[in-house]
Amino acid sequence: MQNSALLKELADCGSPETLLVAIMKHHPDLCAPVDVEAIARNAGIIEFRVSEAEGPTSAMMADIDKTKGVILCAAGLSAQRRRFAIAHQLGHFLIKAQRGDRHCTSRDLGENRRDTPRRKEEMQANRFAAGLLMPKPLFTTFVDGLGKPTVTHLPAIAAAYNVTLETAASRYVDLTQAMCAFVFIKDGIVRHARPSRSFPMLSIRAGEAAPVAVLSANPNDRIAWLPADVRDWVPVSRGVRPPKLTMQIFSKENGFQLVMLFANAAAERRADEEDEKLATQSPKFGR
Repeated sequence: MQNSALLKELADCGSPETLLVAIMKHHPDLCAPVDVEAIARNAGIIEFRVSEAEGPTSAMMADIDKTKGVILCAAGLSAQRRRFAIAHQLGHFLIKAQRGDRHCTSRDLGENRRDTPRRKEEMQANRFAAGLLMPKPLFTTFVDGLGKPTVTHLPAIAAAYNVTLETAASRYVDLTQAMCAFVFIKDGIVRHARPSRSFPMLSIRAGEAAPVAVLSANPNDRIAWLPADVRDWVPVSRGVRPPKLTMQIFSKENGFQLVMLFANAAAERRADEEDEKLATQSPKFGR
């Protein structure tokens, strides 16, 4: 059932962030997992359908003024992917600048680039979806309660919020202050990676073989922090001190592996300061 007060406030919002603030204001009792369909109905979605068409993972159809909409999800989607697809299409429906019906592929639902108008709109819908399914206040409190970062936190987050591991990883790296990255591997091949904002640029790419140290891990191994060869993961330049990395490897019997890379931010800052101090104190000899 539509919430007229919410609809009025949403009409004045222009960004995913302001939309989320308005929704949280009208749903102060939100808890995990968020009832995304109830919120979508409050915001103007009148029906959810199963799409049998091949191609799109999800779609959204709306009237010209976007006062009413219908969301379609492909048959066979897991509950977690369906929830994200609904939240993604709700983002398209509510973001004022995005006009017209939408037909989104699975790649669109993982887009985080903004170098073309289409990618930017998909990225905005994904940002909205992540913020709706894992509201920042709830999420940060939950993660803080888990303690120090560890790879096993990701399955716990995914279970609590009823989202995929990939969705949980994206939200985690967007909000964490830690220097970390998650790398998803299947059958020895890197599928994708998500670094936090402060983590160095990754050199490993989707489609490449995982490092030997990861391939040798198995599901029976105890999960522990291990030294990581920085050359396996990030570019190393001559004359530039590389970061000191550690890693944890979570392996399953089906060939799936999740790697968490970690760098101690405080230790990295101290090392940088020491390098700068040594450079300024080094004697310089003229010719």
